[in-house]
Amino acid sequence: PPVSNDGRLLVNSCKVMSITTLKGGVGKSPITVNVATELAARGKRVAIISNDIVYKCFVKEEVKLYGEFDPKGRSVNYFNAEDVLLYSAEVHDLEHELSERLSEDSTERPDVTEVENGYLIAEIEKKRNAPYSMVNITADYDYILLDLNKDLYKTLLLSNIIAVVLNNDCLMSIWAAETFHDKLTKLHGGEPVLHLYSLLTHHAHGGDGSEYLEYDDEDDEIAAEARKEVIDTYKRQSKVYASARKLKIPMLRTFLTKAHAMETEKYNRGRGFWDRYGYFDSLIEISPNSLASDEIRRLTDELLDCISKEYSAVPRSYA
Repeated sequence: PPVSNDGRLLVNSCKVMSITTLKGGVGKSPITVNVATELAARGKRVAIISNDIVYKCFVKEEVKLYGEFDPKGRSVNYFNAEDVLLYSAEVHDLEHELSERLSEDSTERPDVTEVENGYLIAEIEKKRNAPYSMVNITADYDYILLDLNKDLYKTLLLSNIIAVVLNNDCLMSIWAAETFHDKLTKLHGGEPVLHLYSLLTHHAHGGDGSEYLEYDDEDDEIAAEARKEVIDTYKRQSKVYASARKLKIPMLRTFLTKAHAMETEKYNRGRGFWDRYGYFDSLIEISPNSLASDEIRRLTDELLDCISKEYSAVPRSYA
C-alpha cells in the first residue's frame, strides 16, 4: 500500500490513532475505548486493535459466559493484535528478535533460553497464520485505534497521531512520558515526531478546604485537617503539572478531569466484579450527559483537528 515518508500507512483515508504510555494504570485503554465509541456515535466505522492484558481477560470471560467472543458485535469492532499482521515485515522482525535473544544466552543458559522465549515463539506462529492484516482492516474502517502496550516501533510506524497519557496525580507518568519521547525520537532517527502530543488526565482544580467550614467550626481540628489535605493535594498536582509542562511534547489543550473516575465509581456501586466497568464499557454510552463524556467529545474533536490540519497545541515556550 502507499505509505508516508515515515512509513505510516495511508490506505483509503483510514486514520490510525494511538493513546499510549510506558506507565501502566494511567487509563490509556478506557480513554481509547471512549474515543472510539464517540467516533462510532458520529457514524464512523471504528476498530480497536489491542494487546492489552485486560482486553484479553474480558475476551476470555465472554467466551466463558457465552461460548464465543464476537469482535464485531458492538458499535466499535475489536481485534486481538496477535490476530493481525500489522505490517509486511512483522514476522521477519519477530524472528530476528528471537534469534538475537537465543544467541545472547545460548552459551550460558542453553537449557532455559528457549523456554523463557516461549511467548515470542508463540507470537511468531500466530502472526504467520494471522487471519487479518492491517492493510485489509484499514480498507474497512474510517478510524483504527491502537491499544498496544509499550510497542514503540509499531506505534510510530502505524499511527497518524500519538497521544501519550500524563496522569496529573502521578509523577512517574511524567517520567515515563519523557522516556517514551526519547525512545520514540531515537527510533525516528533523532528527528522530532511531529504527530506526538501529550494528554493530561486526572486533572482537578484545587481549593483551600474552606468548603468544609460550612459544616464545622473554623477552629475545628477536623476542618483544619481537611483543609490541609486539600492544599497538599493541590501542591502535589501543581508539582506534577509543572513537570508535565517541561516535557518536549506539545500538550493537548483538552484536559481530562477526575470526572471519569467519579462516573466510573458511580456505575460500579452495587455491581459484581464482572458487571463493573470493564474494558468494553464507555462513559459515552453509560453517562452520555456527564462532564466526563463532554471531555471525551472535546478530546475527540482535538485529535481529529491534529490529524486533519496544521494544529497548535499548548506552546512549548510556556513550559
